[in-house]
Amino acid sequence: MLKIVYQSYKKLPISLFKMGLIGLLVCFFFITKEYTDHLINEYNYPFSWFFVSSKIIINYLFWFILSPLVYALVRQVQNKSGLASNVIKVLFGVFLLTIAHRALVTKVNDVVYFLSTGYMKDFFGPNGIVGMVVGSFSSLIELIVLMALFFAIDYQKRYLKNQKELIAAQLTSLQMQLHPHFLFNTLHSISSMIDINPRKAQKMLTKMGTLMRTLLENDLEQMITIEREIDFIKDYLDLEQIRYADKMTIHYRISKEVIEIKIPNMILQPLVENAIKYGIVPAMNQGEIRIEIKKKKDESSLKEYINLSVSNTSEGNKTTIHEKGTGLGIQNIRKRLEGIYADGFLFESRFVNPKLYVAQISLPLNNL
Repeated sequence: MLKIVYQSYKKLPISLFKMGLIGLLVCFFFITKEYTDHLINEYNYPFSWFFVSSKIIINYLFWFILSPLVYALVRQVQNKSGLASNVIKVLFGVFLLTIAHRALVTKVNDVVYFLSTGYMKDFFGPNGIVGMVVGSFSSLIELIVLMALFFAIDYQKRYLKNQKELIAAQLTSLQMQLHPHFLFNTLHSISSMIDINPRKAQKMLTKMGTLMRTLLENDLEQMITIEREIDFIKDYLDLEQIRYADKMTIHYRISKEVIEIKIPNMILQPLVENAIKYGIVPAMNQGEIRIEIKKKKDESSLKEYINLSVSNTSEGNKTTIHEKGTGLGIQNIRKRLEGIYADGFLFESRFVNPKLYVAQISLPLNNL
């Protein structure tokens, strides 16, 4: 029985702690109001802190106790089936809860009054009935306010849940876009190699099998560890080095303290692909790609970030390289980061000097 009661309170849209805190603030407000009224009107009797405080606290304590029934009424309001019968049930429930609350509060207040004065009021007498009727209007207003509060919180939670599900679906869709884009570009590289060097093309196909297996393993995950992301990038660059071995040198600088931190799946691959396409391929001489991941701290806000950087040497002109910012991969990166971090990330790509191009992503550590 106690377990059922406990579960009914756990199902409330607001925690018991927050409800209790709000209740205490409301009680404090009305106690202060009563005391202020007493001072302003200059009544010729002393203000009873005990009686006034207990009266107000008892009133809201019973709403706290009855809150699962109030929430049950809210759920009934949200039920869209059988509109006519539903309205009757809600109105009947409101009437019963209002009367029950007022009856309980009135009787307990009478007991408190008896403890203070030694006089017990007649519950069913004329004064008691009048007090019940007048007090019921207050209980009705309090019930409506409490129902509105539960309804608003419940609606907000459902809305946020739907928004999260929508964003998750959009992120999954964006992630799925990368796979055919990546596979198309990789297959195109292999096909162009078949006529030039069949043995290299065969090696590339073998390496692509490893990449495909990794893609399938990470397929349903939005976030993976930096270690797994770098393993995928290394396999991808191993494949590309079969084709550009004499033109490409790769350097990794990955801090050991960050390898278990999670980042969006395949967030680096489009940057590395662009570094090859626009930095290595057009170059007459050997080019370099540097991948660096480390923590950094914003001195102004003291917040920690994870910094991911992909840089490449360049012999091309700036205009050609800047065109890569309009590609699917780059657009995809920005949209995914916006979906996960809103405006809490930094993504920029620029020339550090005429021969070095850097793409950089900074992600807040507390959101990872």
